[in-house]
Amino acid sequence: MTKCKLIIFSDIHYLNKRPEKLDFNLSRKLTQYSVEIINELINKINEKKPDLSICLGDLIEDTYNHDKDIINYTYIWNKLKNIQVPFYSVIGNHDLRSMNERKEIEEIMGYKNATFSFDLNGYHFIILTTDIREDLGRDDGGIYKAQCISEKEIVWLKEDLEKNQFPCIIFTHFGLAEDKQLGNYWFEKNPEEGLMSNRKEVKEIIKTDENVVAIFNGHQHWTKQLKEDGKNYYVVGSLIENVGMQGLPDGVYLEVELENRKVKVIEKHIKTSNINYYD
Repeated sequence: MTKCKLIIFSDIHYLNKRPEKLDFNLSRKLTQYSVEIINELINKINEKKPDLSICLGDLIEDTYNHDKDIINYTYIWNKLKNIQVPFYSVIGNHDLRSMNERKEIEEIMGYKNATFSFDLNGYHFIILTTDIREDLGRDDGGIYKAQCISEKEIVWLKEDLEKNQFPCIIFTHFGLAEDKQLGNYWFEKNPEEGLMSNRKEVKEIIKTDENVVAIFNGHQHWTKQLKEDGKNYYVVGSLIENVGMQGLPDGVYLEVELENRKVKVIEKHIKTSNINYYD
């Protein structure tokens, strides 16, 4: 079996116009650097030429305005098309918050369905995307509006894994591994918001599947590794998280190397040329 190299990143939170008055939550997201950081990351990906690149969702910071969010998503997706290796993305909760149905974002991406699988270099990859709850509106839904996998796609996941014979990597936006997220600015007070709401159903399928060797998720805006039921879970932080409130975007991404059933993960950080970094 050949090796397979990946670059994985998450939570770009592109916003075309930053509000003049910021609430504290938005001050944690340095959206003004999202374009510069993603441009530099795209250049890095094209330079390193991994076999595959994956984004784990939240390409935009939603504005509560459907039409503006469509424009912003289209802009950042077109920018990501400059990646010169096979590239795929999960859809995040911010991407879906103002949408009436997931299909609106899928059409921009050119995806028939945003939950799908593919094989590459002797490995099986699954993009597992949550769906929109029709009973929750854009204002009152929040994170919960797009927090669960549909029953139809849970059935699909089980059937897909039953057919697969290769080592398998799964990508999601919301976390699957149980974690109280102590010390996490966003989710320590309500860890359920950082996790997929019907994750137990998903994990019942994957925990007994010997081919599943790693699961990657974004959303939580920090980077860490967890182990549960013998499976390795990797959480990828946000590119624009204001770490330590020092005004410096995290710029985090992972370089991942697969060899047989082994997974090697190296944490890296993009630094933009227009920011004065210090040690």
